[in-house]
Amino acid sequence: MNSILLENITVVTMDDSRKVIENAYVAVKGSTISYIGTEKPNGDFDVCISGEKKIVMPGLVNTHAHLAMTLLRSYADDMNLQDWLFKKIFPFEDTLDGGKIAEGSIIGIDEMLASGTTCFNDMYFFEKETAKIAVQKGIRAVLSEGINFDGYDRKIKLTEEMLEEFGNEELISLAIAPHAIYTCSNELLKDCAGYAKKNGLLIHTHLAETQTEFDDCMKEHGITPTEYMESTGMFENRTVAAHCVVMTDRDLKILKEYNVSVAHNVVSNLKLASGVAPIPKMIEMEINVSLGTDGASSNNNLDMFEEMKISAILHKGITLNPTVMDAWTVLKMATVNGAKALGFDNLGVLKAGYLADMIVLDFSAPHLTPNHNTVSNLVYSASGSDVEYTIVGGKIVYNR
Repeated sequence: MNSILLENITVVTMDDSRKVIENAYVAVKGSTISYIGTEKPNGDFDVCISGEKKIVMPGLVNTHAHLAMTLLRSYADDMNLQDWLFKKIFPFEDTLDGGKIAEGSIIGIDEMLASGTTCFNDMYFFEKETAKIAVQKGIRAVLSEGINFDGYDRKIKLTEEMLEEFGNEELISLAIAPHAIYTCSNELLKDCAGYAKKNGLLIHTHLAETQTEFDDCMKEHGITPTEYMESTGMFENRTVAAHCVVMTDRDLKILKEYNVSVAHNVVSNLKLASGVAPIPKMIEMEINVSLGTDGASSNNNLDMFEEMKISAILHKGITLNPTVMDAWTVLKMATVNGAKALGFDNLGVLKAGYLADMIVLDFSAPHLTPNHNTVSNLVYSASGSDVEYTIVGGKIVYNR
């Protein structure tokens, strides 16, 4: 059994007490955390890491990604969403095959591990190839074949093949991912909802991303995208809805009623000028809000630290209220809330018995000095490049 000891380190536990423990020890046995405290634990360890001027925290959870879109990084920038998607992205994606998806997945996973992401929720194509790379690299992944237009039967078959191949793989979970209301028929959405319910799978979808989507839905169906999706039975499953930019008060009540988790993709939404989701209002209503990067074609990176900072400062500026989206709230979105959205009850917090998915940051850099408030520095000053170690399931999978 592999074992790791972090010595004399500052621990950001992310538990409800907001506890930050100075000069602490964190012990890992196998895939789980065995001890956290200020007394050095007994026993020998395979790896000991000195924590002087270092911080350990839960790994970041990216709840909305299209991983292999790293292949489209800088390919189609400075365009509106509809033109970007239908004129550039969809035609490019028609050229992809399993080999290219594997290549893009390697790039994306390397980028995420190096910047502190230990778990990601992905919707794309040829996900079997992504699963193989995820297992090889040692990252935790929730994977789903993006379903759109008339691709239901083929994508369900691929999902079933993955369930058979990776059903016992600890790092891999599967989901059902109807792309959006404007790329899926009503019947297809209902079929996806039914399949997910029958098999106990997460639903991962895009929702109310733009004003155009909202207006078109109102014109065609007389109801909002959220109301339309509710009518298909989608929300009767655990659901992660990405974006949720254009929302009415009733839409927000629907998300709350069905315990839908929102994946906030602030950088992508800003870059595509899709708008700003009403995140402070969602948080006030106790809707579970997590963070996602979206794909590298619309972000254009997978750095969750950047996502945290911009999420915090944008909403302060929009609301003219510097107290909203405080550092703790945003850090919780990137860890605790992300784990909750994906259905993990032993992730997102550093606690004995929980999975040892954690990251160590070097706080000796000038831009992190002095450190008057560790949580504030993590959100407002740190970047993915400050990550020194990434540990998933008790294994060191990245060391700078």
